[in-house]
Amino acid sequence: MGIAILQHVDFEGPGEIENWCRQTGNEYKVYRLFLGEALPKSEETDFLVILGGPMSVLDELPWLEEERQLIRALISQGKPVFGVCLGGQQIAKALGADIFQGAYREAGWLPIRTISSTTVGDLPEEMVVFHWHGEQFGLPEGAERLFASDVCPNQGFVYKSNVIGLQFHFESTKESIESILQNDASFLDGTAYTQTAVEIRNYPIPASNRELLYRLLDRLNRNFL
Repeated sequence: MGIAILQHVDFEGPGEIENWCRQTGNEYKVYRLFLGEALPKSEETDFLVILGGPMSVLDELPWLEEERQLIRALISQGKPVFGVCLGGQQIAKALGADIFQGAYREAGWLPIRTISSTTVGDLPEEMVVFHWHGEQFGLPEGAERLFASDVCPNQGFVYKSNVIGLQFHFESTKESIESILQNDASFLDGTAYTQTAVEIRNYPIPASNRELLYRLLDRLNRNFL
C-alpha cells in the first residue's frame, strides 16, 4: 500500500512530488509505464499521482483508457488522486470533461491566477509556474475551478475533496526542466506564449511553488487519513 506515481516518459519524472513523499515519510513507488510496467491495482493503492507526458489524452491507446479506469476506481473509493499536465487531463477526461487543443501552446514560466480557493484554503492571487502543454481540459461537472491563465481558462480544479488536476507543473525542478528541454525542445514553437530555452533555463524557480505543491498534497493526504 502507499502512493503510486505513474510516469509516462523517462524525461518527465516526479520532481518535487518525490521529495514530498520522502520528507513526509510516505511509502511510494514510481510505475515506469514507458518501460512496460503494469499499472498498480486500485485495492493496493492509497494515493494515485499521474504525471505528464508528450502523448495526447485523445490518442486511441488502450493503456490510456486503462489508466482512466484506474483513476475512476480510486475516485469512487474516495482515495486521493493528483494529476499534472497530461495527468490532469486524464483525470478530467475520466470525469467526463472534454479535452481540446488550445488556441496557443503554453511553454515556460508564465503567470496563472487563482479563481477560487474555497476547498483547498488560501492561495496567492497570482503566481508564475512552469507550463508545457498545447491541449487543455474542460472543467468536469461538479468540480471547482482553481486556476486560470490568459489563454487557458482551466489551469486546475478540485473535485470533491480527494481529487486535484493541474494543467501546469508545480513539481518542476531545475533537473526536471532540463530533462524536458533536452528531450522535447521542438515543442518550443516561438508563438506568443512559449519562451525560449534560454529564458526557461534562466528563470529562478519560485520557492513558493514547492510550498504550494506540498500544501495541496498534504491536504489530499490529510483528507484521506
